[in-house]
Amino acid sequence: MNNWIPVVGDFEEKDNKLIFFGGDFISQTPSVSNNGISGINEEIGKYGLLLFEDKLSNGSISMKAELEEISKCDAIEILFNYQDEFNFMCAGVADMPAKYEIKSYRNQWNYYRLSGASMTKLPWREFNIKVVLNGSNVELYVNNIKVASAVIPEQINPTNVGVWVRSRSKVALSDIEIDYHKPKAFIISQFDDAYNFLYEQVIKPVCSKHMYDPVRADEVVSQSLVLDDIIVQIRGATAILADITPDNPNVFYELGYAHALQKPVILLCDKAKRERLPFDISGYRTIFYDNTIMGKSTIERQLDRHLTAINILNGQVY
Repeated sequence: MNNWIPVVGDFEEKDNKLIFFGGDFISQTPSVSNNGISGINEEIGKYGLLLFEDKLSNGSISMKAELEEISKCDAIEILFNYQDEFNFMCAGVADMPAKYEIKSYRNQWNYYRLSGASMTKLPWREFNIKVVLNGSNVELYVNNIKVASAVIPEQINPTNVGVWVRSRSKVALSDIEIDYHKPKAFIISQFDDAYNFLYEQVIKPVCSKHMYDPVRADEVVSQSLVLDDIIVQIRGATAILADITPDNPNVFYELGYAHALQKPVILLCDKAKRERLPFDISGYRTIFYDNTIMGKSTIERQLDRHLTAINILNGQVY
């Protein structure tokens, strides 16, 4: 059993299972009438939250969950991107109008994907739940079937993963497995000999040193449209490196999409070919490099520092 600690609620480890002791909780739901906003008392289950020692932003978390009974609003969800008990993301099953959820909590629930709303209730009391994290992509599997997926419009950080549960009865958690995937660095650049040398001799070795799997669009083998492949790679990347030396509209399109997803981006620019950045990206930190044998060690040091800064920001130092 992974080392764990409760944050909210009563948990106990017994017979290689984690037991959550639920109970009744009175929730006040806002309602609007002619007299203004008032509250309706609604009885639902108590909630609990626990964390494992494992930190994860790329990989998978799976577990088996058994509910003693199913009551209205019961939920069993895998937790990730945890900041504190009022700021986290989770995905799993719930006896709500939608039965499968990918959502975040920041003093209120925000939903990225809901499915299973046509069912009146959860069909079983036992579930195998798995969440796969890949860059900005989140996939939810229940009993080995993908029931929901979402692209999160922000960076998922490598924080402690755990469980968020709500129930009026006991819930048993077992077979907990946490698998790590190597984070990806997606390289955006023009394809010709000058940039190929920089990619092969500098970018790939430095990325590998920092435990990133570097990939460029021309290395992706697929039957899909090229743009679709690029979008998938950007979504799945933990860091983006973009060479914006030439005025290449494809590069700037991809860079804009990476910024929209709030990806950590490192800009690269050959100082002999461009002295000044376009206005819209002039505020971003940029490595101006000398694309010569003499300049190789300098850009290696600069790129090393930038990737170290991203790792520290994400809480992962190698």
